[in-house]
Amino acid sequence: MPLSILIVEDDSLEAARLETALSRKGYRCVLADDGDGALARLSLERFDAVLLDLVLPGLDGMGVLRRMSARGLAVPVVVQVTPAGLDAAADAIRAGARDFVVKPAGALRLEVALANAIALGRAARPEAEIRTGTVVPFAPPAAPAAPGDAAQEHAFALLESAGHVRRLEQIEAEAIRFACHLYGGRLTEAARRLGIGRSTLYRKLAEIEHGAVGEDLPAEPLAPRFVAAE
Repeated sequence: MPLSILIVEDDSLEAARLETALSRKGYRCVLADDGDGALARLSLERFDAVLLDLVLPGLDGMGVLRRMSARGLAVPVVVQVTPAGLDAAADAIRAGARDFVVKPAGALRLEVALANAIALGRAARPEAEIRTGTVVPFAPPAAPAAPGDAAQEHAFALLESAGHVRRLEQIEAEAIRFACHLYGGRLTEAARRLGIGRSTLYRKLAEIEHGAVGEDLPAEPLAPRFVAAE
């Protein structure tokens, strides 16, 4: 069965664009045009993920996230923000969203964000649910590596030592480091493989280098080394 996505978007043209893009990727899409409508849909049927615009009439996206948390709705959420609203994305992640995209996001970026959110959501489900068959177990795929490279044994840890799910930005920072290493500092190729724009990759590398994300990772001067290698 195709994965089901609830698209919460009040702009009818943008909603139609998202539905078309994701349907072509094999998703089953259901639309809601406001926060209350989204919650009503979530109470009626099961979705694999929610693509949630933060700016909505009435109950906004942050309100939806808070009510989902209060009701115990553990559906993975990817939020949509405008370029001027990136600060809101951090608030949404803290409120329980798994990832964010900047509007208007392309089909590939949407697919990557939703796939990651769904995978992280499955990994975070209680073990008891997995053992009883309520949830399909998820095993993260081994990362590819260059022949003879020590990275052949590399795998991303999804849980902290205390057993809690690692923060999304920590996992993202680790994935970016690994991609840049794997492709020898070729940022165009690393960005393509990660499903993000090259300018976005530059920005994220700068954030990692200055300790804005992935605080549990060892600091190393990433950006200059990889820029020089291009």
